[in-house]
Amino acid sequence: MPELPEVETVVRGLRRRLGGRRIVRVRLPQPLIVHGNPARFRRAVRGARIRGLERRGKYILIELERPGNRFRPTYWVVHLGMTGQLYACSSAAPVENHTHLVAWLSSGEQLRYRDPRRFGKMLLLREAELTDYFAPLGPEPFRVSFPRFCGLCAQRRAPIKNLLLNQNRLRGLGNIYASEALFVARIHPARPAGGLTPAELKRLYQAIRQVLREAIAGEGTTVSDYRTGDGLPGDYQNYLRVYHREGEPCPRCGAPLQRLVLAGRSSHLCPQCQPFPVK
Repeated sequence: MPELPEVETVVRGLRRRLGGRRIVRVRLPQPLIVHGNPARFRRAVRGARIRGLERRGKYILIELERPGNRFRPTYWVVHLGMTGQLYACSSAAPVENHTHLVAWLSSGEQLRYRDPRRFGKMLLLREAELTDYFAPLGPEPFRVSFPRFCGLCAQRRAPIKNLLLNQNRLRGLGNIYASEALFVARIHPARPAGGLTPAELKRLYQAIRQVLREAIAGEGTTVSDYRTGDGLPGDYQNYLRVYHREGEPCPRCGAPLQRLVLAGRSSHLCPQCQPFPVK
């Protein structure tokens, strides 16, 4: 599933190509990807100008301005699910299988949404609805203060890896970067969150930010389906330390990396660098 770095990369790429463009026409061959009325969605998007793009957690927000209605913007909200791809391309580019939306832009390009497994979703929200819609999500990793981060973990018996994946606690992290950050911080993923020492919490707080910055600089991780806003694969998969490297030598100590299943999700770790403390 695309995580914060992948979504941020998509937003940055599309912001460069879509800002100020008008959506001339929309084709929606798979209306089930729209939460709400597909006909209303087409009417709202067609003819609108794209004022800007931003990211909230793992969501993409496209701000739309209707002619004569500039002070009441509508937000086209997109969640990529597991295999979603939102990218801009030439109108002459072949349309790939599983392309569920095509929007013609005033620049002559097209904005396309492709999703083989169809777990992604899109919907329209008014500005006044944004706060309530995103209220259940936890804070952004780059904006949460260290004291608040400690508060999120305090007295929690859940494994720290599970807490990092909980979007109601901290938005944007997923399996890849939680595993990577825990390795950098030298913390076993099954450790109870509330049992981490202040020094360990500080290391983890810094590691999360470090890994996310690195992944954004690498334009995300392409393991299978992820593509940037330009339709290209990311590069950070070439720099992963532990994720999907079970059996390979640890880049820090050389011990074989292991795979652990927590709450049905795979975690990758080094048993030497990330020991589980024995009482």
